[in-house]
Amino acid sequence: MNNWHTSFPATVNGRLTNVVQANGASGLVATFFFDAQSGLLTRVIRYANSAVGRVPTQIDFSDYRRVDGVMMPFKWNYSWISGREDYSMTEIQPNVAVDVAKFGKPVQRAR
Repeated sequence: MNNWHTSFPATVNGRLTNVVQANGASGLVATFFFDAQSGLLTRVIRYANSAVGRVPTQIDFSDYRRVDGVMMPFKWNYSWISGREDYSMTEIQPNVAVDVAKFGKPVQRAR
């Protein structure tokens, strides 16, 4: 992303936000909404080019909790033209060891 600039404040879910916009070389445009009081990211809207024009995707973040000193969103709402998904975390564990076998090459199935 490049060409970062601030925009006019906006209200998201009844709260005042500071708005930052940027674009990328491939035509991607993104707008970031940060809660004016807490500074936490509350929404991202990005527009990607497609065969039918610009396609928006919106991600809303909420339910921030402190995890090892860092505020993390425990809820995400992901919306696009043809659907919506809601994600809710019950626990976040940073820097957890991951079994190396999980990164192994997949076994080819017989046909």
